[in-house]
Amino acid sequence: MIGAPEDHQRQRMSLFDELKRRNVIKVAMLYVVASWLILQVADVLFEAMELPATGLRMVLAILILGFPLALIFSWVFEMTPEGLKRERNIDRSVSVTAHTGKKINILIVVLLILAIGAVVVDRLIPEAPAPAEPVVESSEPEATADPSVLAAEKFAPPPDRSIAVLPFVNMSGDEENEYFADGLSEEILNFLAGVPDLQVTARTSSFQFKGKTADMRDVGSALNVAHLLEGSVRRSGERARITAQLIRTSDGYHLWSESYDRTLEDVFEVQTDIAESVTRALGVIMDDAQRQRMLAAGIRDVEAFIAFQKGHALYIDAHTKGIDIEMMSRAADWFSEAIRREPRFASAYFLRSDFHVHTTTTERVSDEDRQAAYKAYMGDLAAASEYTPSADERALIEVDRTMASNNWGSLPERFELALEGRGCDEAVWLEIAPAFGFAEQSVAFRRSLIECDPLNFYNYHSAVQAYLWAGRPEEALSFALRGLEVEPDNAFLEGDVVISLIALGRPEEAREHAENVDNWNRNFLLVSTSVALDDIEGAKARIEQTLGEAPPWLRRYLAIQLHAITGDREAANEAAAWFDRIPAGNMMLAATTMECMCGAPFDLEATPNFRQRLEEAGFDWPPPAIIDRDR
Repeated sequence: MIGAPEDHQRQRMSLFDELKRRNVIKVAMLYVVASWLILQVADVLFEAMELPATGLRMVLAILILGFPLALIFSWVFEMTPEGLKRERNIDRSVSVTAHTGKKINILIVVLLILAIGAVVVDRLIPEAPAPAEPVVESSEPEATADPSVLAAEKFAPPPDRSIAVLPFVNMSGDEENEYFADGLSEEILNFLAGVPDLQVTARTSSFQFKGKTADMRDVGSALNVAHLLEGSVRRSGERARITAQLIRTSDGYHLWSESYDRTLEDVFEVQTDIAESVTRALGVIMDDAQRQRMLAAGIRDVEAFIAFQKGHALYIDAHTKGIDIEMMSRAADWFSEAIRREPRFASAYFLRSDFHVHTTTTERVSDEDRQAAYKAYMGDLAAASEYTPSADERALIEVDRTMASNNWGSLPERFELALEGRGCDEAVWLEIAPAFGFAEQSVAFRRSLIECDPLNFYNYHSAVQAYLWAGRPEEALSFALRGLEVEPDNAFLEGDVVISLIALGRPEEAREHAENVDNWNRNFLLVSTSVALDDIEGAKARIEQTLGEAPPWLRRYLAIQLHAITGDREAANEAAAWFDRIPAGNMMLAATTMECMCGAPFDLEATPNFRQRLEEAGFDWPPPAIIDRDR
């Protein structure tokens, strides 16, 4: 017993000596150094080739699994001058161990030199400096914005359970497959938007990064989300390879990734699996009812959501170009195709309805066609309301349906319900609520929309109007300037800056800003500033030119405001009376009342139908004059 510890010590020494003799320890050192160099090279190559981070993790896993195999191999085999031999077959009377050991020593030294060189180069070469922010010349005097207000309006840190779905990259080389990739992205977004307790950025904002290369942390900051879902799609015939990655925006870490090789018939299941994997990774637990609600948002027909994406692209272009009716008609045809293939496609009904309502306000349309367009508009809204899985979206659509109807009795309750929503759904005619007693509620609603759709200029435009009606012009100016950071030179936001300055009693600054506007809204703004500076004749002289430069669909609408603020009541009443006679014209009269902010822009005697709608809703008339242009 006394000699046992010494025996164990000799056994341990003999094992260590055997490992050294068989070069196992040297092979272990060689393997570790070589693996480190392989990972450094792979990191550079993967980034240069824009390969997913999952590939780098796969390389690491292979190297870790290979380590014990390398040790076993070095124990069993040995390199001799005659080649590779099993250790038991080596004649130990001939020294081969030293021969092998020297080669391994040389390899270790070479690899260590390379490793040290890589570290030195990485430390000595400075990082490329971030590109300097461009200096933008602004016509806005420094005093126009209150810095304390701007600082107060910055976003709070995003909630942990917040995500934006970036448009998946089309890897197919076929431009037609862009619509397939966009449709897949939007359907996953719709799935996630139906998950309780998960804040999902609207498409309007997240799709602004389509085709752009940016650091995920910068994208997360711009969209104010804690997570991003990105991916790629490679389609070949009836098969598609879909890759998706969930990224944490604070550090760019990949929380989850997966690749799918499926037929197009299986795309719905892929969308479902991606959405459910994302919710699990974010710690969102859904019961069966919540899961079914999520699935209800999905479209199963691939060709339906491709048709919808084609229509949506035309829809955006048509609105960017000042409402191009012909382009909107082509968009409506694609929406109709999507509906034919997927009859419960709520978003397709809703977007198609926009073409119909614009047709009702187009001047060169027969009464018969105008009535048909109105009927189609109401039908599409009814279908969109019935088929949408979102209660918040249904409340917004019901506002539109009520405003377009011939009875506004339920409109105040519709406003209340819609303004309580905090989703990210598109609000259209709810924009007129501030003019009829819902200013403060509209402020809160628009702020919530900006949080989940921060790159949508229209949310800032609507927030400005809500703030002005709430009697808070400084905050209105703040949001107008923030909106111009999102979309510079936007005609509506440029107008918001001018009107906010007038509301603040700074007409000279308003005129200076209006002079530097470079779009169709310039003359309209100069009319407004001329009135504010008591130059009524100068304002009237610009009216004809202003209407000639405005988009055709907007001319009669603007005419009400232009004649109202310059004191030509007869001309304002004439333009208002035309809207009062057409279907859904009451909506346009309510909207021009809100945007004019000049009290009553026309007389109710000229608009008997509109007067009846006001009486049904119990709205006060005339509304207050928010902007005093006579200061």
